[in-house]
Amino acid sequence: MSWAERLASKPVPALHEPHARLSRLVGRDDTTHWQIEDILRRDPALAMAILGEVNRQARRFGREEVTTFDGAIGLLGRERLRDLVRGLPEFSIPLLDDLQKIGLRTAFGRALEAAQQAEDWALIRREPVAEQHYHAALLALMPEIALWHQAPELAVQAYRLAQGQGIALAEALGEVLKEDWTRLCAALIQPWGLPEFLRDAWAPKTGSSSRQAEGIRLATHLLEHVTHGWHSPRALALRPAIAEHLGLDEGAAWTRCERNAVRAATGLTALGLRPSAHTLTASGGEYWPLEEPLNIDAAPAAPAAPAAPAAPAAPAAPAAPAIGPVESLRAALREINGSNALMQQLLKHLRRDLSLNRLALMMLNADKTRLDTRFSAGLGDNERLRDLSLALDGQDLFSALLKKHQPLWLNAGNRPTFLARLPEEARQPLENLDTFIAPMQVGGQSIGLLLAQRGDETQAPTAEDFRLFTALLAEGHTALNPAR
Repeated sequence: MSWAERLASKPVPALHEPHARLSRLVGRDDTTHWQIEDILRRDPALAMAILGEVNRQARRFGREEVTTFDGAIGLLGRERLRDLVRGLPEFSIPLLDDLQKIGLRTAFGRALEAAQQAEDWALIRREPVAEQHYHAALLALMPEIALWHQAPELAVQAYRLAQGQGIALAEALGEVLKEDWTRLCAALIQPWGLPEFLRDAWAPKTGSSSRQAEGIRLATHLLEHVTHGWHSPRALALRPAIAEHLGLDEGAAWTRCERNAVRAATGLTALGLRPSAHTLTASGGEYWPLEEPLNIDAAPAAPAAPAAPAAPAAPAAPAAPAIGPVESLRAALREINGSNALMQQLLKHLRRDLSLNRLALMMLNADKTRLDTRFSAGLGDNERLRDLSLALDGQDLFSALLKKHQPLWLNAGNRPTFLARLPEEARQPLENLDTFIAPMQVGGQSIGLLLAQRGDETQAPTAEDFRLFTALLAEGHTALNPAR
């Protein structure tokens, strides 16, 4: 039996914490796609189980492959989703032996950090579906994670070889298993039911590979090499390729990489995983600001920290009153009740923290066939967006967004495509300014769309702005849709 057949013979267990949360949520009628997606983004095993099952069905019935969680959830249906989640095995990291614990923590950490890198890079490049880059990078570590579960002694041997020789773990795994690791990963696409989108990203770089695959490949390779330090020769060798891919100079691209690593570290602590030391410090040894408190003491000490004069003061940073926009909004929402007050607080933070000074809330009518602007801020008296009323035909862009429950960044790169899917009267208000569009729910029911713009054309929103916008929206959505 080949290693591909061995690894595909058993389901890969999910982490206990996200598995338990998802098991509770899928049994409730008021659970939204957003809540499910948020958990799937945290655990590669859960992500693989959902995308794998739906793509096996897609191939069976000749449908297109599915690369997003929203599409997978919709096609599976809640009953099949519930059975699939509850039938998946789970494990708890504290119960493992020391070396397996370290290996799996490292693999999960690299998967989450690579996913954050890949999605952010896709946003910078204005790829039409940035989330599928996140999913592909998240799943790129699945063969390694499966090996840690099924043959931990061989995984330990490869881990030690990689550490001792300073080589990538993928290279060490190939030597230990006596099998080409890239070919083994590609062979798992079909039995695991994963989308073919991954094959190009997992394959060695070729002239025919897509730019999408190049971003995912670079993100996963970066996280293989920076485990030896941000200044390791192999990590630094990737800087020119990353900068070229993003269209930025090397310094700006590298800064984005470091900040993405820190952002991903907050997700790791939510899983009870320790971030790698390199995620806690930038190149110069200074701590990056975090939007949420990070338990610095629980993480491995960063090698550069003792030499940095400012390092001893770092633990005090998370305790500062102004932690960040997300935590600030979360604290404000805890103090108020009522949908109107919660929505006002959300809009206030969008204006203050992102300078989104042009806002319009379009509400659905009773039978959900029309959208009417019911609230606006920062719009002139004669602007069409202020009193816009649209009939929905179920196939237009706004109808699609209401079904997907997913924000959209309408920008110069995708505007020609998306404006064509809107009624004529909606195109003029959106044809010049970048617009963040987000479906809104209250009490688990869709109520309409929030449109947010920045009036200053010289300060167009950035990928970082859109990331913060979605993070603030998620906080507002949680407050507007409390668990019952």
